[in-house]
Amino acid sequence: MAVREVNKLVRDKVPSIILENGEMPNFRILEDDEFLKALNEKLLEEVAEYLESGGIEELADIMQVICSISDVIGRGQKELEYHKDEKAAERGGFKTQTFLESIDDMK
Repeated sequence: MAVREVNKLVRDKVPSIILENGEMPNFRILEDDEFLKALNEKLLEEVAEYLESGGIEELADIMQVICSISDVIGRGQKELEYHKDEKAAERGGFKTQTFLESIDDMK
């Protein structure tokens, strides 16, 4: 019997899927501080996967992780959206595709 080490945060249904595939998942439920750390690691993993593939599925994974982080830190998705919209109102979004190359000192 071979054991594959995984040691990462997985979606809620993954242990059931593993069982359905005839394997035995070994898992534990994380404490809040461990969960936030694991979510932060998962965010980096998902961003790396998006940068490699450019796929919309990876962007959806990033959104899921960000929403979970927002929930864990007690802010919730509505507050996250509020801050996103406030920042866009104050400083704009990225719709014009503006890339700032330099700034000349006019003084």
